Amino acid sequence: MNQTVPQQRTFLGHPLGLYVLFFTEMWERFSYYGMRALLLLYMTKYFKWAQSDASAVYKWYTSLVYLTPIVGGFLADRYLGNRLAVIIGATLMAIGHFLMAFEEYPIFFAALVFLIIGNGFFKPNMSTQVGRLYPKNDPRRDGAYTIFYMGINIGAFLSPIICGWLQENTVGEYHSGFTAAGIGMVLGLCVYLFGQRYVHEIDRIAPPAPERAGKASTAISEGQAATTPSNFRLLNDVAPALFTVIAAGFVVGAAWKYLQIMDKLAGKSLTEALVIFSNVVMPWVITACVFGLVAWVVSRTEMGVRDRVLSIVMLGLFVVFFWAAFEQAGNVLNLWAEDSTNRYLTTAAPTESVYPPTRVLLQEGDAARFASVTDRFKNMFRMKPRPADAAPVNWVEENLNPVPTAHYQSINAVLIVLIAPIMAWIWTRVRISIPLKMFFGIVFMALSVVVMIEAARRENAPTQTAMAFGSPPAGIAVVNGKVCEVVRDRETFVPDSKDAHPVDAGRLSYDATAGQLKMTGVLARTEFERIVRATAPIDYRKKLKVARGQLEAQKAAGQAPNAEVILDEVPPGFDLKYSGFPASAVSFDPATKRLTIRTEVADKDEKSLLVAAGEPAFRDAVGKLFVESARFKVSSWWLMAAYLFATIGELCLSPVGLSMVSKLAPAAMATMLMGMWHLTSFFGNFAAGATGELYGDVAPVPYFSALAAALGIAAAVLLLMVRKTNSMMHGVE
Repeated sequence: MNQTVPQQRTFLGHPLGLYVLFFTEMWERFSYYGMRALLLLYMTKYFKWAQSDASAVYKWYTSLVYLTPIVGGFLADRYLGNRLAVIIGATLMAIGHFLMAFEEYPIFFAALVFLIIGNGFFKPNMSTQVGRLYPKNDPRRDGAYTIFYMGINIGAFLSPIICGWLQENTVGEYHSGFTAAGIGMVLGLCVYLFGQRYVHEIDRIAPPAPERAGKASTAISEGQAATTPSNFRLLNDVAPALFTVIAAGFVVGAAWKYLQIMDKLAGKSLTEALVIFSNVVMPWVITACVFGLVAWVVSRTEMGVRDRVLSIVMLGLFVVFFWAAFEQAGNVLNLWAEDSTNRYLTTAAPTESVYPPTRVLLQEGDAARFASVTDRFKNMFRMKPRPADAAPVNWVEENLNPVPTAHYQSINAVLIVLIAPIMAWIWTRVRISIPLKMFFGIVFMALSVVVMIEAARRENAPTQTAMAFGSPPAGIAVVNGKVCEVVRDRETFVPDSKDAHPVDAGRLSYDATAGQLKMTGVLARTEFERIVRATAPIDYRKKLKVARGQLEAQKAAGQAPNAEVILDEVPPGFDLKYSGFPASAVSFDPATKRLTIRTEVADKDEKSLLVAAGEPAFRDAVGKLFVESARFKVSSWWLMAAYLFATIGELCLSPVGLSMVSKLAPAAMATMLMGMWHLTSFFGNFAAGATGELYGDVAPVPYFSALAAALGIAAAVLLLMVRKTNSMMHGVE
């Protein structure tokens, strides 16, 4: 039976449906990359979480958005169809982005869940629809994926610029940026819905052939489906669903049992056990499930098709190394741009201040919260007030001095838009096999990391200041010369010397002989504040707890926040300017020793108020290192060069991979295998996040050196396997 290819209107040689998908994906990527550009900064700079904790959340978010596509692809293949799956996914993601406008922890994590599940429905089905716009063996398909990839990166270019600018200049700050990402997702959904009449998928699955005894013939060419005899058809239909149910049950059961064992036998709390489970047990469970699914897919094929499926899997293993390094962009490189990069491009950077910028509250008497949802969205995009004597705004100069950190996330995207046509032209003129293209992709990614090694060496300069003490202040320990924060129990405030965390990978040290504090490299503000607030007196910490209790009771009663506590022992050097709160929100009367708080206080706000009570001599000394070390921030050109090499590597690998799966995958499993291909990004993002958690414990030079070494080894092994992998593709180029 011959399939009829519908007549499609074209533009520049491609169906109009490609451009509908182009703009839909552009707005979806606008939402994703706008969110990604702000996420880690939001957790570390706004929530004031430890970098390792923020990287752990970032790891699970960015990896799970690439795990769920395999389920979304299966549901689309079997039940929903591509169109409905895309609509469901876009709707869920829009909800998730709008939930990010609220800072409460339960809502924050719920937003991430919506985004993860929504992406699972959306991502594999969009990529598959591009391939299904063309008949089998259509030479335009590679060009279509390159055009589609440019749409992705136009969205990825615009979103950090817009969301980052909103974060810097509006009263809503990060929440304004997240809301803009949600608006982008709604626009993408509208484009997709109104453009459906132009999206004509060619049905590439042929009717079943007559049944025959034995295993089904799976030596099929592109555009044909594997035929399945009756005794295998039921297994073919239900195996993925059954596998998913069994895997989910195993995960839940193992999680519960593990938590019980840890809580009962090891004496650890459920929270600690959950952290260990998520970082140790869960990755292995997911890996086992994935390899089980791969084995099932391979078992359903034979001969040439099996070789092609195995070649997808083999190349995917090497692609994981690429993404593990590339996805440092939203994690470690984002922090590098914020803390270690001189972001003043046309003027000299001013001297750093030990005091944080004074907060601009969303509403007077309300720290970063509104009385209602309507008030929040109504006022969120208000511009921050400017001083009355401020000079006229020069938009270009203002955004170049300094460049908002999120804007650096646009470098990769704009380079792709510029370089992608060149790469597409090269692939039409130079015959290079798919494995060899991917080898070059990993090599260029390694060169990108080498650039960061040199940048880290230049940043790694010493600063020192006099600081003599007989014993470290409370909350501080010196271990092998390294200055460490000693975590105190939340209720009793008893120091636990076994839980001492070095500051900035141990680069802040104390020379007892010379009586000097020393810092190698740039001391980040987050690290400065973290080590200072560790020295706040116990009595003051308890008073803040009392004040927070008053505020929570007032909120429950519907009253305006107004808590007052008497500081019986005023911390020496108590200075509320270190908290960043305006006097209208937090004030202290030295005569009556009365601390008055007229705003809600979350965990992040309590941390800011603790800095105001840090041990003064230690705070002054570390503050001096913070100011002096800022001189060693490196030029923005290092990041730009690193992103250039990473972009070339990406263009050698990512669009080529999408096209490869479209060519090699059996038609009956096309969307599922596309979802499996996105698992390379899952494992890559997981590896990127896991290594990112170590960034605070490993200095930048050895950190980037280890990353470059891993990429070099992966590239060398892949080069040795190029010929074998080419033969397994059986002529597909």
